[in-house]
Amino acid sequence: MTAEELRKTYMRMLWIIPGMFLAMVGDYCMGIEPSDSYTISGMISSGWLTIDDWRIAVSNISGLIGTACYTIAALPFAAFLRCILSDCKDKWAKRFLRLFITGLILGIMCFLYFHLECGTLIHNFNVIYEAAGADMELAVALWNRCYMVQIVPYWITFFAFELTVLIGWIALILKRTFALNRIWILAAPLIVAGIGYLLELMIPLPFNGLVSGFESFGWIVMFLGGRKLVLQAMQKKQSTQETL
Repeated sequence: MTAEELRKTYMRMLWIIPGMFLAMVGDYCMGIEPSDSYTISGMISSGWLTIDDWRIAVSNISGLIGTACYTIAALPFAAFLRCILSDCKDKWAKRFLRLFITGLILGIMCFLYFHLECGTLIHNFNVIYEAAGADMELAVALWNRCYMVQIVPYWITFFAFELTVLIGWIALILKRTFALNRIWILAAPLIVAGIGYLLELMIPLPFNGLVSGFESFGWIVMFLGGRKLVLQAMQKKQSTQETL
């Protein structure tokens, strides 16, 4: 990459901030529930019944715009990573780098699909519950029928991009392919989500769902680590040019 291309990549990766901020808004619209919420069956929470339609609508819109912003940030980052692929001497480093790039690209599709699907499942249950005349057993049975035809793409979509990014990010830092301090391993979105889950367990709050936006926030943190890699490349190129 030229110095100008690196500069543009460095700036465009900042789009991850508004993108994931919007995703967090959507996450909390779906995830915040009363503190006395409880599991009804499987994924179904009693707190779903407190989520108004407008919250699902806001979540869907923010997820759509957030994914567009993510795309603007992810494509140049992936292009930068493809450029450094040829510098990898270790075949496993190349494999992990390809895996990580694949995760970034998959996110363009998976973010929007999974986000909309989560909102749809909640909204479906609320509509079914009302249509069933508040018969909880019937509502759960009908919702499970809706869920079963979506369960495969729902979970494949989630794990396809989350695990590729998680494994790739951790491995590339441990192998020093990414010249980042090992503390940056914690920036993987699923790890940030895990930290949020622990915080929710430890901090008494008047509501449930603090963890909801942490996974999206993790993408912001991880991309900031990615910008450090681009900055390193910019400084290296500048140093080379000055030497010449």
